[in-house]
Parts: sequence; structure tokens; C-alpha cells
Amino acid sequence: MILVAVVVLLAALSTGLLVRRSLTARPPLAAHVPGQPTWLSPAPPLRFRAWAIAAAILTAITVACILFAPAFQVAAALLAAAVLGLMAAIAGRYASGCRESQEAVDAFAPRLAVPYAGKVGVHIGMWSPWIERTGIPWVIVARTPALFRELAAMYPGTPIVQGTIPASVTGAFYPHGAASNADFIAGSAATHVFLGHGDSDKPLSASDRVLQYDLVAVAGQAAIDRFAAAGLAIPADKIRVIGRPQTEGILPGRKRRSRPPVVLYAPTWRHADDSLNVSSLAVADQIVQALLDRGCTVHFRRHFAGQNHVEAEAMIVRVNELLEADHERTGRPHQWGAEAMERPLIDAFNDVDAMVSDVSGIVVDFMASTKPLVMYAAQYADPDEFRATHPTAQAAYVIDRDLTQLDTALDAALGKDPLAAVRAERADYYLGGPDRAEPAARFIALLEELGR
Repeated sequence: MILVAVVVLLAALSTGLLVRRSLTARPPLAAHVPGQPTWLSPAPPLRFRAWAIAAAILTAITVACILFAPAFQVAAALLAAAVLGLMAAIAGRYASGCRESQEAVDAFAPRLAVPYAGKVGVHIGMWSPWIERTGIPWVIVARTPALFRELAAMYPGTPIVQGTIPASVTGAFYPHGAASNADFIAGSAATHVFLGHGDSDKPLSASDRVLQYDLVAVAGQAAIDRFAAAGLAIPADKIRVIGRPQTEGILPGRKRRSRPPVVLYAPTWRHADDSLNVSSLAVADQIVQALLDRGCTVHFRRHFAGQNHVEAEAMIVRVNELLEADHERTGRPHQWGAEAMERPLIDAFNDVDAMVSDVSGIVVDFMASTKPLVMYAAQYADPDEFRATHPTAQAAYVIDRDLTQLDTALDAALGKDPLAAVRAERADYYLGGPDRAEPAARFIALLEELGR
């Protein structure tokens, strides 16, 4: 019986080699990949130390039984075998799941990728609906583990990996111009395409970072001219005009003029450095009050970025309070807060008669509506100087930084609207010419070309 107990105990202890080897396995940092085990956690279900402690305790119990309670020696050895065997089975299943997960990632073999190293994952969602529409397998590639976890939660139905672009990818599309995109590019033989997340007169819209990409996708001729004005020599064969798929569904001028009108106020985020600020948030309460004084219904839609600017956040609260108070007093159906942010941007454009904004990509997308546009010139006292340096404003009524032109600009936009004829030409210039009638067609064609 002693021999039997010792043999059973040694057999149980031999599982340590399997446990130790199994617990060194790690699954690839991937999520939502077809065929990937859904039960598998990134961390092992137990540590080898737990097995070692259990083995020491069970061995001591078995030895004690051999010495002092012979009737229980075999039972003690069997208990050790059962407990340590169960731990070995758990560790083995984890290692098997790691292999299965890696095999699923390898077998997935996506053709398109969206590498991402930005801070606000919503940029991916600005382009993903049209990537999905092609039916071509694609994957998000997160630069860091922390970003991977954030994006996995944000896009629960989209395959996501962390690290380098899979070798199967033939086309990589970048919705954010992070400097660290250079690492993605260096590690992949795919065709790398810069998309950006909007077309605007902001300085980064003409950054020399675009020179590292194989192709630069632009909305229209305005972006090409902007590069030239910035001294960026981009060969014509590296530029693809794809329009703005995000304008799909915008109804040009279909909203009948309300009396009083409905106005969308959509400021961009406020930069921490006031010398670089282009946002109207610093004077947002005055702009909104001017609209309320005209009896307008205001839809206030904040920018999703810049939420760490204390003064800007306080102003957003102030604007929300203004709209809520006016709603309670007049019954006008203003929109603000989370409700306004959750509505699709296309619906926000279609539901209003005009928009007030500043230097932002939302301005170019709104051009597709051909409705009146008002822009705030954060750094400029002279509206004409602002128009000269910010071509998007040539179709806009401009409010100077000191608000001396606030009433004049709002009266023109919400009244006779003398710039109506200019806006259609500007829309063609920024959004890709006559082909913008099908806003997504050229982007989809590029996806299909590179995803073959």
C-alpha cells in the first residue's frame, strides 16, 4: 500500500512539467477574430506557484498518512492526483486555447487593415461603414495593449489585433496621422494610404507627415491645392481623390426654412495652447445667446475631443444650461448634451437650416448640404483676412474674434443669404467635383483595388 501511495503521488507530481510549460503560453492580443475561442482570457487561469503550493501541501498530507495513518495513505495520494491532475487539465486547456486562438488569427488573413495609434478611437468609425460594405476581410491594428483594450470595447464586432500589420494585408488605411504610424509602415509591405479624419484648414491638414504614405486620399481639389500652398511636393500619382463618403445621405438644401430657423452649433475642440486655438468655445455662450435672441431653435453638438480643457468643459456646461433654461421658458425643442451627440451627424445636418462652427472638418462635410454656414475666426479681427488664409470660409459668413460681426453674420445667414450661389461651387471644390453625387463610390473602388 505504501508503494501504491508513493507511485500515485509521484504520478501526480509529474504533472508539474506540463503545468509549467502550459502556463508560459500566451494568446495573441486579438479580439473578435472568426474562430477565436471566446472563453479564453489574456492571462493564465492560475500561476505555477499555486500548483507548487498545492503539491507541497498534498505531499505533506500523503507522507503524514503513510507515517501516522496508513489506512488513509492511498486516499491521500489519490486526492493529490485528483487535485494536481485537475490543475494540469486547466493549464493544458489554456495552452490549447492559446494555440487555437493563434491558429484562428493566422487563418483569418485579412486583406485590409486600419492601423491606429491615435487617442480617440472614433476616427475608425468615420470610415469603417464603407470598409464593411465591400465585404473584404479587414482588421483594426492597435499600436499598444491599452489602446487594443479600448478599441475592442468600442468596436465589438470588428476583428482587432495589437502590434504589427498582418502579413496578409495588402492595403492599410490610416484615419489618424500619428507620428508613430511610421512604425506600422516600416513593418509592412502593404500599400499604405493616408485618409485622415476630416478635410479642414487646420495646419495638420497639410502636414509633411503625409509624405511617408504610398497614397494620400483627399476629398477634392481643395486638399491638393492646400498641399501645394504648404510647399508639399506630392507626386500626382500618389494622390487619390475619393470625395467624402461621410456626406452620403446629406440632403442638399432639402430642409424648408423654418421661421424662426433651426441652427446647428458645432464648435471644434479647444486647444490647450490659446495661440493655436481655432475653436469658438471661448465665446460659445455669446454665440448661442445671439441665436436664442433671434428665436432660433439651437442644436448644440460638442466635439468629441479635447475633454480635458477645464475652461472649455465649463463653457459647454454653460451652453447646455442656457438651452435647457430657454426650453423650459419657451418650449422650443433645443438639443444639447448626450442626446445631441448620440444622433447621427447626417441627421443633424438634415434637420437644420444653417450651421455655426469654426475651423473644423465638419465645415467641409456640411458644404454638401449647400445650406448657410457661419464660421468663427478665433485669431482674426478682420473677416477678409480670415477668408484669405482659410479658404473654407469663402462660402461662409464670418464672425470675427471680438464678435463685432456677430449680428451682421447671423442676420445675413438667416436672412437674405447672399452667399447662396457661392456654396455650390465651393462644395464641388472641396468634395470632389460633380462625382460627389455618389460620395462613397470612389473610396469603395480604392478599397476594392487594394484589397484584391
